[in-house]
Amino acid sequence: MRLSGRSLGLLVLAGLGACSDARITEDTPAAVSVRYDGVVQTLNDATVVAQRTCAAHGKTARLRSTDMRAILERFAHFDCVSG
Repeated sequence: MRLSGRSLGLLVLAGLGACSDARITEDTPAAVSVRYDGVVQTLNDATVVAQRTCAAHGKTARLRSTDMRAILERFAHFDCVSG
């Protein structure tokens, strides 16, 4: 089987992304930030992580903003809110 350059590149990116999960970069009772790659991990995955993290403080995560710092480095910033 022969892969095109684009297919091979996508496989490499997927493989690199699979090596790291979404990571919490900020965790306070008021806010949570989650780093994700945008390829393997999506904003939905980051939201699940934030919901679990805010729940540990008895709160719910509400998306505040997102930003992309590099091709495979995105961040989602959440407020932890009561109710």
